[in-house]
Amino acid sequence: MTTESKATVSNDNEKPLSGPEMLERATEGFNLFQDGHFSESLAIFEKLSAMDSTEAYFQTALGACHLALEDLDTAVACFNRAIELDPTDITPFVNRGEAFLRQGRTTEAARDFQHAVSLDPEDKDPLSRRARMLAAAALESSDEASESEAPEDRS
Repeated sequence: MTTESKATVSNDNEKPLSGPEMLERATEGFNLFQDGHFSESLAIFEKLSAMDSTEAYFQTALGACHLALEDLDTAVACFNRAIELDPTDITPFVNRGEAFLRQGRTTEAARDFQHAVSLDPEDKDPLSRRARMLAAAALESSDEASESEAPEDRS
């Protein structure tokens, strides 16, 4: 996220925030998220996103809030927008993959996890390690689903 505001859209009652003020609000939203206050965090990131709809971090944060609140379809939509804005960021791929996994969309989840891993070929980002772990869980889940659907051998 940059500290320079790209947009000055605001509510009638509020003055536009400067880049540093937006960063301060984003930090507040992040801290609320970390403390498990997902709805409060969501409200902050909704305002920030309205002020700067081209900031991928705000879209990723919105998606993370929706994911934590189990609003999976909205989370996926936010991660899609974040990826559209910054296809080099590993975070929305891992998070969207997790949303897909929770929705039972294991093929799409595995694809996102694989792409996330490809964005960090040197395995330096902890998120790529998380992607590897979730990819293994997706494969295991997919294998278990295949086994439970297989007809029993009654010979």
